[in-house]
Amino acid sequence: MRKNGNQLWIAGGAFAALLAALYVAQHPMDFRVYYFGAWGVFDGTRPVYGRASGLGWPMHYRYPPLFLLLFAPWTLLPLAWGAALWVLLKILALVTVVRAILKAQPATVNFNLHSFAIPVLFVTPYLIEELRYGNVQFFVFALTAMALLQAKERPALAAASLALGISIKVWPLFFVPYMAVRRYWRAAGYTMGFLCVLAMLPGFYFGFGGNFGLLGQWFSQETETQLSDVEIWFPSQSLRGVLMRYLTVIDYSQVPDSNYPKANIFAFDGSIVRALWFVMATAAYSFFLLLVERRRNISEPLQAGLGFCLIALLEPFTQKYVLAILLWPVIVVAKLGPKAPYRTLLYLATILVLIQPVTPGAEAQRFLQVLGLDFAAAALLTIVIAAACFKSIET
Repeated sequence: MRKNGNQLWIAGGAFAALLAALYVAQHPMDFRVYYFGAWGVFDGTRPVYGRASGLGWPMHYRYPPLFLLLFAPWTLLPLAWGAALWVLLKILALVTVVRAILKAQPATVNFNLHSFAIPVLFVTPYLIEELRYGNVQFFVFALTAMALLQAKERPALAAASLALGISIKVWPLFFVPYMAVRRYWRAAGYTMGFLCVLAMLPGFYFGFGGNFGLLGQWFSQETETQLSDVEIWFPSQSLRGVLMRYLTVIDYSQVPDSNYPKANIFAFDGSIVRALWFVMATAAYSFFLLLVERRRNISEPLQAGLGFCLIALLEPFTQKYVLAILLWPVIVVAKLGPKAPYRTLLYLATILVLIQPVTPGAEAQRFLQVLGLDFAAAALLTIVIAAACFKSIET
């Protein structure tokens, strides 16, 4: 009976994966930017960076030069086939990462279907959004997760995985100081070494001088985008985005979607709010590192889960699909969920996550995005894990 049940789960999962691949094949989004952007660079019709790159602003190319070369094989496939295969590989990565995280939990942790019910409800909308968008985000999360799981036993392999993730998206750099504080010196050192090598590799295609120039263009473009005092065109679910929407006046008429409502309570200058966000983010990250250093006896998956929560909250901009990185924290919380007051906070966070997907009407959905319900849900999840860290609960 159990064998038949497992076969049904596998068959159901395979069918769902096929449906996802078929949908994305017909509606490629971010994958389309990578695809046509890479084609444009390789045939000389598009620049690597700038508003004319990718598919044009705001769908322009935003990654280091290395990702173009890593993505090059996908341009050999038709767009629809490439997008479908991209999704199937993501689902394979999802299964692999979930199994690895579960295996890393302490032997005292027992999981069952009931303990996973609420966490699954919490993270599923973000995973669906990530698969739908076709962004490279989940692959970067998988590389980061596997690096953290291997940092102690296989530092070189962990470093290579983390460095590759950083070379595509910068946010995994968050965990290099974390590994140093955990005394994983070899993994942290190897990561920086591999990172330098990976940064230089595109020089064999673009020329080393050309590669340095492209890295400079990328750094300038992303610094201007990420650290300016102007909010990006979508309602970000990060701390910075929420502060900007509530404390400044955002002129949505200047962005691609002008239908978002204003939610500001005050009208401070954007530079003041940016400085406030920077101070708060720096303080939170410093406190996180101090907590890790003082409580290295706490379950490492729990501390890393707190790290993933902080990335979602503290990075400059957080789209909904980015919150798929909360997969690690909710697996950890699957053990904490039945314990009060963790259960209450987790239930409340899950309600906040599910409100928007079931709310009818584009206008109402935009309003909920502006309010920052996903930010609030991520913040509640952060509180749950932080409280568990403080109480030294093994998970």
